[in-house]
Amino acid sequence: MFSPLRSHSQTHPSAMPSRRSTQDEQYALLQNGENGSQELDDDYSHRAGESKRRPAWYQPEARQSALTWILALLVIVVATDGIALFYMSRIMKTVFADLGTDELEFANPYHGLETLYRSGKINASKIDPIQNLPRVVAQVFPDRPKELAPIGEHDLFNKVFGTLSPHEKHLHVSPNVHTIAQFRALDFGMEECSVVIQLPGHGDRIEGSEPFRFNQLSVFDVYRLNAPKPLDVRKLSYSTKPPAQERVASLMAKGGEETLVTTFPCPWGTLHTFEVVCGEGSDCLVDIWSSQNTTYGIYMYQHQTI
Repeated sequence: MFSPLRSHSQTHPSAMPSRRSTQDEQYALLQNGENGSQELDDDYSHRAGESKRRPAWYQPEARQSALTWILALLVIVVATDGIALFYMSRIMKTVFADLGTDELEFANPYHGLETLYRSGKINASKIDPIQNLPRVVAQVFPDRPKELAPIGEHDLFNKVFGTLSPHEKHLHVSPNVHTIAQFRALDFGMEECSVVIQLPGHGDRIEGSEPFRFNQLSVFDVYRLNAPKPLDVRKLSYSTKPPAQERVASLMAKGGEETLVTTFPCPWGTLHTFEVVCGEGSDCLVDIWSSQNTTYGIYMYQHQTI
């Protein structure tokens, strides 16, 4: 009677583990599903928090757009600066260019005077010779041919007026120093000129602190230079000085008097340039400064011709 039950009970235990394993698997899958869902929720919340914390421009698209605008603005600024610099450079080379006055026409302030005096209807007044100081007096150095002529040796600075350039000229001649002087004849009807050298004599007052040095046995040669334009002292040196045309005098200067160098016609407005050097074989020396009140050195007289 009990054998069927036993056989049933024998088969039932074999089915029980299968059921439990299925439940266990479902429970494990449920747990895994819950864990995965929680991980996804955590990852989403983490990304959402990051997106909330980051500003809008931090997004890749916004960053790329911002970089594009920055580069465009930089290109515009650079192009504007380049155009401005080019324009300023062009203005400095044209409008504000330092062209000098060498090429400008020397205007005639004496219109009609020549015709008037040639007509014979008027007689000129008697006029004494006019002293004409050189426009340029500068030294060049044959042993240093590229050294520029000195400029502003006696310039001084004043707190009120700034830099002052005293009206002084320097005649300095030695075997290694030449002096170049340039004159411009200006006055109408005073067109006969004579160049002279004047040195102080014994007991004459010399202004300033510069000593007067002079070798009385000195022999000087004076040359006329071919210089139809005003000299630019800033560029003047022995290697750039105008070429010599002719020797106009060889002389021995004397202290305390004027020594005539040469006489020549000098139409108004013309330039006349001379170079004073040591005569051949002469160990010459003269070193003298003129001032506002003295005319030592080399200068010119204009004599009346009408």
